Amino acid sequence: MDIAVFSGELPAVRAVAVLCFDDGISEDVLDGAPTRAMAHFEGKGKKGEFLRYPLEGEVRDLFLVGLGKRDECGLGNYRNAVSDAVRKVGAMGISELAFVLPVTPDEAISSAVAEGAVLGNYRFDRFRSPKEEERSVSVDTLYLKDGQRSGLDRGIVLGEAQAASRDLANRPGNDVIPETMADEAVRIAKKHGMECDVWDEDRIQEERMSALWHVGKGSENKPRFIHMVYRPAGKPRRKVALVGKGITFDSGGLCIKGRTGIRTMKCDKTGGCNVLAIMEAVGRLKPDIEVHGIVGAAENMPDGASYRPDDIVRARNGKTIEIVNTDAEGRVTLADSLSFASELEVDAIIDMATLTGAAVTALGNYTAGLICDFDDLSRQVMSASERAGERFHRFAMDDEKLREQIDSPVADVLNSGGPGGGMITAGMFLREFVSPEIPWAHMDIAGVDFYEKAFDCYGKGATAFGVRTCLEFLLS
Repeated sequence: MDIAVFSGELPAVRAVAVLCFDDGISEDVLDGAPTRAMAHFEGKGKKGEFLRYPLEGEVRDLFLVGLGKRDECGLGNYRNAVSDAVRKVGAMGISELAFVLPVTPDEAISSAVAEGAVLGNYRFDRFRSPKEEERSVSVDTLYLKDGQRSGLDRGIVLGEAQAASRDLANRPGNDVIPETMADEAVRIAKKHGMECDVWDEDRIQEERMSALWHVGKGSENKPRFIHMVYRPAGKPRRKVALVGKGITFDSGGLCIKGRTGIRTMKCDKTGGCNVLAIMEAVGRLKPDIEVHGIVGAAENMPDGASYRPDDIVRARNGKTIEIVNTDAEGRVTLADSLSFASELEVDAIIDMATLTGAAVTALGNYTAGLICDFDDLSRQVMSASERAGERFHRFAMDDEKLREQIDSPVADVLNSGGPGGGMITAGMFLREFVSPEIPWAHMDIAGVDFYEKAFDCYGKGATAFGVRTCLEFLLS
């Protein structure tokens, strides 16, 4: 998508979208057409309102897009309104669109507009055969009145990062295996001059990553461990490690899932997809921090070689794990990834994982869980999430009685503490594999990783939830 800035007269386009608050039209163009259209439809400018008003002349379509209350309008309103408008206008076969906002867009608003436009254009159609009768469903060129070029450029990168994560997460298990994830990491690293180390199944075992190995050894597609490093030109302001769960398909293993629960398990790699996409965005934006991207990629499949309930495996940091549920595999792979991240002497570790059904039960499908016992890091992440428009709810890990649910009589820790407080006990499990002095936050993105219907800036399918928050955190 090309996004250009204009001032004064409208460019020569077929369609114009005017964004408005619920107190009326602020920026009247086209000889007062927006005001007439609002009166004709008795529009209210409410958030989510979308009206089409046909015109005669060079501009044939005027769209009124509601932002809601002026004093409650944040960056998310602009992002969602533009995304929804681009999605709907593109479906009409319109390829060029000019946007007029009710305020002069600063850098942040310009970024939100560009990001929303990229996300509104997103379609996952790589496996669909093209049909001649289908018209274009994307807006190829967008114009923003008085937009800030630097903000637009940043928004494009943020939007394309989310689109890249969605693309990878949406691809099915017969198309993306652990080696595919590794190949994508190598591609990104080569393109942006980063370091990238990929360990195959032999190196994984040599490096004492028995937890990752046990989860993935039952599949014919063996696990891969990925470590990417972005280093700035000068001295880094801080060092951060991002860790992603990369289960390319989760059958549940020997504790196999049912036919409904197994659907969409191609998206169990979303945390890893997010990390790869963030690393590419970091390579483009070049912040003054050092960023490590870590993904333990594996496929959890039933087989004679699969790991079993009652097995005891030793993670990289030496702690032993008693397996009570092979479908609680993500945390087992993260045990090795977090142990590795703890060796890097970073200032903070953030992991992302579609980890627990308990997160969905507790929070529903529009809020992710945040487990963090470092108040300063938690404040930074929550602040970044508010700016990014991604909802998180923080949970504490201060219940000693709850911790007893993952006590094992034969190993250091159980890999599952049962359904009660499941998101918190999963966080407690992960805490065992992070050096206690390193600030660490865990994002449980189960429930927000995949949507069946498009809304706001989310299309149907994978969401890339967490990418915006992490990039805001890294860039702030």
